[in-house]
Amino acid sequence: MSITFVWTIVLVIAIIVEAITVDLVSIWFGLGAIAALIGEFFGLDQTLQIVLFTIISIVCIFVTRPLAKKYLRGNTIKTNLDRVIGKHCLVTETITADNKGEVKVMGTLWMATSLNNMTIQAGEYAEIVSIEGAHVIVKKINRESGDDGL
Repeated sequence: MSITFVWTIVLVIAIIVEAITVDLVSIWFGLGAIAALIGEFFGLDQTLQIVLFTIISIVCIFVTRPLAKKYLRGNTIKTNLDRVIGKHCLVTETITADNKGEVKVMGTLWMATSLNNMTIQAGEYAEIVSIEGAHVIVKKINRESGDDGL
């Protein structure tokens, strides 16, 4: 079996896997196979072709994977719960490093943990930083007058 045939098979398999998954899991190996085929065309030794395939594949993974994850992220489902992020809330049950507490925001009670495991006493105010699963992450604030939808 010739090395040209091997690189062609690697390229075809990478393209088929990529077409099936559409998650950019094998395209880099296809690019590496193309580089190795070019090396074969120019008469490079098989060892150098393997090195070329490996280097091109690894470089492509490290250069393009972060960009692909950033721009092709299709599994993110936005919900209307995201609207509570940045809102001020009233702590109704004390939040400690060891125990989740509870906060009230926009008329709804949420289980809560604090950013950096700070203790926030019941009756104090906090700002919702993010949502993790079924609870919110909050940071303590000094509330000034004004209604924030509590």
